[in-house]
Amino acid sequence: MSLPRRAAALPLTAISIGLTAWDRSRGLREFALRRGQEALQIASVTPLGRLLPKELLDDGADEEAARIAAEAREAAAVRAADAARAAVSERQTAAPTRAAREVGAPGAVADKVEHVSAQIAIDVPDHENELPIPDFDNISIGSLRARLRSLSVEQLVVLREWEQAHAKRLQVITTLDNRIAKLAS
Repeated sequence: MSLPRRAAALPLTAISIGLTAWDRSRGLREFALRRGQEALQIASVTPLGRLLPKELLDDGADEEAARIAAEAREAAAVRAADAARAAVSERQTAAPTRAAREVGAPGAVADKVEHVSAQIAIDVPDHENELPIPDFDNISIGSLRARLRSLSVEQLVVLREWEQAHAKRLQVITTLDNRIAKLAS
């Protein structure tokens, strides 16, 4: 073997010898570590032991505190969601204000219209051709408002029931409700 090849193999040989020595000294290293721990324990009870760093005990208190905080946040979020649902429910069940009825807000006269509809008891037609306004499902709001003036309460109730059973367009239902309430007054 030439001199340059031997020189190149030298670092690998040194690494191999070092790893072998490290592996063979494992028992000695473990013994020294045990004895060192024992010496630290003995020294810790002496007056000088107060100056030694103390081993921290991990009792899981941090994880438990994080878990408790997460549960508290979840419970608070559930309570807030329940309170929000209750507030929305309360607002929905609250009687509409006079101002809401005057401007024709959606749902403001729904109770009155339901009462009128129950008194009239009209059957909903099976086909769109039987409705009082031709091509009712495709009519614009402006055209609907113009045509409502000539209809009776019974015809308006028929149109309202049809709309609730089919397209459920809020603006159309609100317009019909307001016209029925106005005629019923």
